[in-house]
Amino acid sequence: MSGGHAPADVDPAATDAAVAGAFEREQLPWFTTLVDQPSHTYAREDVEDAARLVEAFATDLGLSVTRHPDPEGRFADHRVYASPAATQHARALLLVGHVDTVFPRSMGFLTLRRGEGDEADKVFGPGVLDMKSGISAMFFALRAAARVHPGLLAELPVRVLCNTDEEVGSPSSAALIRQLAPRTSRALVFEGGRVEDRIITRRKGGASLTLEVFGKSAHAGNDHAAGVSAIHALALLVPRIEALTDYARGRTVNVGIIEGGTAKNTVPDRARCIIDARFERAEDARFVIDALQEMVREPFAGQPDVPEKLHGVRLELSGGVTRPPMEATDATQALRRDYEACAAPVGLGVGEAPLQGGGSDANLLAAEGVPVIDGLGPYGQYFHNPREWSSLSSLRARTEALARFLVDEWLRARAGGANL
Repeated sequence: MSGGHAPADVDPAATDAAVAGAFEREQLPWFTTLVDQPSHTYAREDVEDAARLVEAFATDLGLSVTRHPDPEGRFADHRVYASPAATQHARALLLVGHVDTVFPRSMGFLTLRRGEGDEADKVFGPGVLDMKSGISAMFFALRAAARVHPGLLAELPVRVLCNTDEEVGSPSSAALIRQLAPRTSRALVFEGGRVEDRIITRRKGGASLTLEVFGKSAHAGNDHAAGVSAIHALALLVPRIEALTDYARGRTVNVGIIEGGTAKNTVPDRARCIIDARFERAEDARFVIDALQEMVREPFAGQPDVPEKLHGVRLELSGGVTRPPMEATDATQALRRDYEACAAPVGLGVGEAPLQGGGSDANLLAAEGVPVIDGLGPYGQYFHNPREWSSLSSLRARTEALARFLVDEWLRARAGGANL
């Protein structure tokens, strides 16, 4: 047992046995039921039904539940579950997962299927990787640890966040995550596992921005000289926007959509582009937004060959950072090593995953200064694809690793460990 505080009656193999004993008989049937309940993010009632399945398990485990409705009513209620030791203002370990998926009912991709033959270790279905398997690992690890050590939940402050809008960027639950951050000692996020079980410590941040250009319309045949083409102006701006990319810094700026004009014989008075920006550091997010705001103030600064009348266009910038970057810290690395000390004995690999281009709720926690690691769900492939699958042996190992980690955190709590 890592941590060095294990009393004589704590045997790591006991939690492994508790997970293994329940895996085929209890965990897989419950996991199957959760996957078979559709939960596309915008199908609010479907997601609510899936969330109720999780809630029933959590309350049976003895966790309290607090619901957090979306103020605009677009998404199902987010839930925060808490152990008896995680009183309202207590700092606690936070386990994070989302119950929504990217698969609408209309896709016909609705149920879990277990592989056969060479694929006997695989399960296929909506959310088996992203990330209903991760939710399964969280709750069955909690139950295994509590079964082996009945006093654990009374002494270990732990909360579980299950949100319902992660697949669309957590627009509603982001505020909840920020509220939880000051009361969170460390956080584990159970997005699907990566190759060789590498732990995610860094993710790029992202921004979605819209730059709109306003010119002056005119008839292209009768009065072309009176018009000010918003499309022409935007076409000159796009190279400057793209030039904000700096691969050496891990910063990319992509103009992904351009729209404008109403008819071929009308000088267009309006055009817009939608920009996707990615960055490894918060300072690069500020750099991109500051550069675009300066462009709004002086669209053609330093461009001497721009036609005079285009200087009359007006620009508007909207949008902003959708997810801040997840940047590794010393506390993050300490958390990773503590987790790996529990993962290695059950056969999981150790080490850091490469920088990830996509974001998760780990980004939001890291931006608030919370030590957080991610990618702790089982290994699989084809995120957001009807071929999505996850590994059953990996799911069992991930559940075992978390159960061991929870016992370690409990022992640290009993010993007055600084992490809690």
